[in-house]
Order: sequence, then C-alpha cells, then structure tokens
Amino acid sequence: MNLNMERLPFQNGERILFQGDSITDVGRRRNVMYDLGNGYVSMIRGLISALRPDLSVEILNRGNSGDRTTELLQRWQQDCLDLHPDWLSIYIGVNDVWRKRTERQGGQRHVPLPEYVTNYRRLLDQARDAGIRNLVLVSPTFIDKYLNSDLNQLIAEYDHAVQGLAQEYGALYVPLRQRLQEVLLRNPEIEWLGDGCHPTPAGHAFIAATWLETVIKGRQ
Repeated sequence: MNLNMERLPFQNGERILFQGDSITDVGRRRNVMYDLGNGYVSMIRGLISALRPDLSVEILNRGNSGDRTTELLQRWQQDCLDLHPDWLSIYIGVNDVWRKRTERQGGQRHVPLPEYVTNYRRLLDQARDAGIRNLVLVSPTFIDKYLNSDLNQLIAEYDHAVQGLAQEYGALYVPLRQRLQEVLLRNPEIEWLGDGCHPTPAGHAFIAATWLETVIKGRQ
C-alpha cells in the first residue's frame, strides 16, 4: 500500500466527519468535541498531521458504540447535519446484521437488508440536501473470526448494497471487507481482529491506511 499524502484532496479549513458504530467510536469521550477515540480515526489524524503538517483540517468523530443505521438516523441532525462537514465518512452495518444472532437489551433487532438500504439512503439524501458533497462510504466488515460463517456471508450482501449506494450517490467506496479478507488470508499470524469484529491496533492501522488510499486515489 503506497500512500502519496501529497495527493490528499482536502483543502485547508475543511471539516471531516467520521460516523459509525463501536469500530469508529473506540472509547471517544462524548463531552469532548474533538476527542477522536483510540482507533482508525485517531490514526488518520496522526498520519495527516505527521505527513502533511502544511494541511490544516478539522476532524470530528461521532461514532457511537452499538449503533445500527436506525440509531444513526435518530441522531443524524445533531451529530451530522448541524456540524456542517465538508467531508462525511460513514462506516455502519455490523450491528444491523449482528442482531440477527443476538438482540440487544432494550429491543434492538436485526435490520433486514431492504430496511438497511432505505435507512442508508435517507442518511445520504439528508446529507446531500444539507450541502455535503464529499461522501466516503466504508464497506461493513466481518463479525466472526470464521470468514465463511452465516453472518459473514450475510454481511457480504450489505457490503454489496453499500457499493451500489456509493455508485448511485457519486461517493467514494472503501472496499474494506475485501481488503481485510485478503490481508487475513495473507498474514494469518497477525491478529487483525480481536474478537472477530472489533479491530486490534493492527486492524485499525489497516483501516486508516485503506481509507486514506481510497480518498487519495478517488480524487486524482
């Protein structure tokens, strides 16, 4: 993976917002506006700061652990639209699928694929209507450490839907599930996923690099 950071498409003063679930959240402090958590968002911030010190961009993390597209819609106004980002990255879908196996306390249930697509389209429509033009859609990734499990096969369908939405809305698509599958097979001795779903530090570094590579290549 070759990151030519000189080709980053961001402009000075732009705001980049990351949205998602626990994989994006990673322990961020809700009461601190610019806290980025301890995962891939923080690593992206670090890489930009270290390799492009001339580039002054604002990065926000609004990932919430446990969220599905349903919860994302409920907080979309205050946690996205009111923040007026120039770039919006969405990484959501694991919990929509995971609840098929285990419902969460409080009634969280599985979100079937047609409903997931409807929810996602509403998120994107509202973002477009609010003037957000730069969209980055990250494919939902694995749930189990067994790549051929029933849920991992199901999430592949959700990934395909996200790819279609990216094409429909002119968004950048980050093929993270495919790339992660390749690296899991190529380097099985490295622990990329701590529990089959939540990335280790190595996994978060891989997400950060894949995200940056997609953004760089997508705007050349």
